[in-house]
Amino acid sequence: MKLKKINLIILIFVFLILAVLFSALYKIISGYSVSEEKCAEINTDDCWHSLAHQTFNKSFCYKIKDNELIEHCLKHFD
Repeated sequence: MKLKKINLIILIFVFLILAVLFSALYKIISGYSVSEEKCAEINTDDCWHSLAHQTFNKSFCYKIKDNELIEHCLKHFD
């Protein structure tokens, strides 16, 4: 009976560790996270484009300098 309890405890422990690792890995794989402050600091079109899509806020598309990229960004919100 003790062996089964130990196995259960080990299984729960391994599950928790894997859950934390997968959560961290998901954040890395899903792409870099941007913020308005970060984009204002680096002020690149790619950053504003990513922020618009990440936040579902098309107003960030208008901060892009390249007119073609602005149109591309806005098309995703139509």
